[in-house]
Amino acid sequence: MSWFRVDLEVSADDADAVTDRLQELGAVSMTIRGAGQDGDLVVEPAPGETPLWRRNRVLALFPLDTDLTRLRRALGVCLDTDTLASLDIGFVDEENWLQAWRAHAVEHLFGGRLWVAPRDAVLPVGATVLRLDPGLAFGTGGQPTTRLCLEWLARWPLEGLRVMDYGCGSGILAIAACLLGAREVYAIDHDPQALLATRENAAYNGVGETHLAVLGPDELAEPIECDVVVANILANPLVELAPRLVAMTRRGGKLILSGLLPEQAADVMAAYQDVTFDASVRDGTWIRLVGTRNL
Repeated sequence: MSWFRVDLEVSADDADAVTDRLQELGAVSMTIRGAGQDGDLVVEPAPGETPLWRRNRVLALFPLDTDLTRLRRALGVCLDTDTLASLDIGFVDEENWLQAWRAHAVEHLFGGRLWVAPRDAVLPVGATVLRLDPGLAFGTGGQPTTRLCLEWLARWPLEGLRVMDYGCGSGILAIAACLLGAREVYAIDHDPQALLATRENAAYNGVGETHLAVLGPDELAEPIECDVVVANILANPLVELAPRLVAMTRRGGKLILSGLLPEQAADVMAAYQDVTFDASVRDGTWIRLVGTRNL
């Protein structure tokens, strides 16, 4: 089957509004990716914000019976001149679209015992598998920062422990902890889309609400302490959230921090004065810090 492909470049601030409008006009599928060079990436957003490219490329699929004249006219009403000038409409075969989509999917074994794979992947019978397809929420197992956290979780004995994934994104780390035997898991994120994605991914992987609590940062009924707290975010938020993350880690518990560069490690560790850190572990340009809250 073939589709009309609509491709346009928008500012990061306008991406949500444009995708909403495309959906209203009949788009059956959409993706958002960065546009521009590495220097255009906002790598240190303020706490509570999402790291985005300053310019985004929006690609949408429309059925072949779409009225392109009406579509162009409708987009002309809601888009500025520069965005409209970037508009490109063409054809795409379903096979080519699926190949592009699959390029972002991950199939990998972590710690010798946890597979992360797309929903349709065929894996050994009896394997512990977290099935997760690429989506809009961050975290599919393909990013170095996520890999670093998954590798640690898969190698640590989580059976019977209470675990928190702070900044859960797609929920991949929280769901992994559930599948690896954690007794009680909390997935925390400020983004409603991330919370929705986490709930959907948890349900698909057979993880129930009695096992995994998916909450906003201010929805915890009472302060809790966890045996393991994982925060895969960015350096500045990690520094500002240090008091909260330490308070959520029991004494003697583990604190796993990722989403930072080697040159940011010293500043991040300095913010966690009640934590003793091991040597950092690196994957490409990113590192992971593992600390133990002092007794």
